[in-house]
Order: sequence, then C-alpha cells, then structure tokens
Amino acid sequence: MGSLSRIIALIYRDLLIIKRSKWRLVEIFYFPLTTMIMWGFFASYSKSFAAEAGLLVLVISLFWNFAYVAQSTVNMQMMEDAWSGSLKQLFLSGVSEIEYVVARMVTATLMSLPVLAMMFAVSLFSGWNFVAVLPTAAIISLLTLLTSLAMAVLIIGLIVVLGRGYGFLAWTALQAFVLLSAPFFPKEVFPGVRRRGSEVMPYTYIFEAARNLVTGAPVLLGKAAATTTIYFIIAWPIYVYCFRIARKNGNLVKLA
Repeated sequence: MGSLSRIIALIYRDLLIIKRSKWRLVEIFYFPLTTMIMWGFFASYSKSFAAEAGLLVLVISLFWNFAYVAQSTVNMQMMEDAWSGSLKQLFLSGVSEIEYVVARMVTATLMSLPVLAMMFAVSLFSGWNFVAVLPTAAIISLLTLLTSLAMAVLIIGLIVVLGRGYGFLAWTALQAFVLLSAPFFPKEVFPGVRRRGSEVMPYTYIFEAARNLVTGAPVLLGKAAATTTIYFIIAWPIYVYCFRIARKNGNLVKLA
C-alpha cells in the first residue's frame, strides 16, 4: 500500500510540474501536433499523384511522434529532477528506483494518449480513414506505447551509469533506434549487416505493420508483439543493474 501511495504521489507531482512548465507543454503537445498537421497537408496535397505514399508518411509520422512523446516524457521528467536537485531528495525519502520509473511511465501514458487521439483526428481529416481499421490501429498504438516505455527505462539506465553529461540521450537516443528500425521502407533496403541489426530493433515490425495498414497488405502483429514483449522484459533487470553499478561507482550521487 505504501508503494502504491508513493507512486500516486509521484504521478501527481509530475502532473503539477508539467502543468507549471510551459516549455514541457510545448514539447509534449505543440511539436508533435504541428508536425502531424504539416504531414497531413502533404498527404492531402499528394492525393493527385502519390496518395498512398503521402498517407504512408503521415501514418508512420503519427506512430513515430507518439513513440517520442511517450519516451521523452519519462526521460525528461527524470532529467528535470536531476537538474533541479530533487532526484536525491526523492530517493532519500524512501522512493525506490522501481517506484520512481513506474510513476514516470504512468505520467507519460497519461500525457501521450490525448496527443495520440489528436494525431488520429488530424490524420482522419487528412484522408486516412483509421476508423475502418481501428482495432488494428489500437493494437499497433499499444505496442508503440509499451515499446517506447521500455526504451525510456533503458535510456534512464544508460544515463544513470554514464552520468549527467549524457542527459542528451533523453531526447536523442530514440531517433537512432527509429532510424535503424526502417520506418518508411522495408528493412530489406538496408545492406547486409545493417539489415540484420534492423531485425532486432524495437520498432521495425511495428513500422512494418503500420505501413501494411496503409497499403492494404496483411497486417501481421506476431513479430511486433514478440519484440515489444522482449524489450519490455529485458528493460527491467538492465535498469536495476544500472542503478546498482551507479551506486557503487558514485555516478548516482553525481547525477542527483
């Protein structure tokens, strides 16, 4: 019961901080939505000569932005705690590393879902009738959210081990993983070794399913679900191990 109350208190604290932090609201809502509106206009414009390509870019951008909002919300909250000096106070108050990151994951989910809904609304007005494929789109969205939260946990672990100087990973790491996940094209476009690497990237099969959703090809979610499950499971022991190492080498104290 005490653990749950601490998690709820952390979530409430996060929401208050985000509400009072104008730049965080801009980052969470403004940039993803303006990006989607831009690609929405492009999809509308391209109907006369490349309708499917325009919709494909729009839909992949939707899931890409959704992934970024979910991941960055977790990691940026952690970095704000480090920059403000409150990270040390939180851990001294008895909050465990698991409670800490679970609260951030719930906060990220609460902030991400309205953004996702608005993005889907933009795509609907831009010509993508996602209502017709809503159950599949919802499953892909869920897999995107869980994968992004797993990536956020792994990124926190990296920052804790490497130190505050690597805080930039909070907003840059996901970009590399998305690039290597072949977002707008099949993974077969990559040359040999890079193609093998793409097969184990977190979003490869999610993006593949999203592309098939647009093109009308069969949407097979087995590999996407398996990849999400694997990343979500392995993230936790790596995260805990990173905290253990950071406590031994003193990086956690320096970060806090």
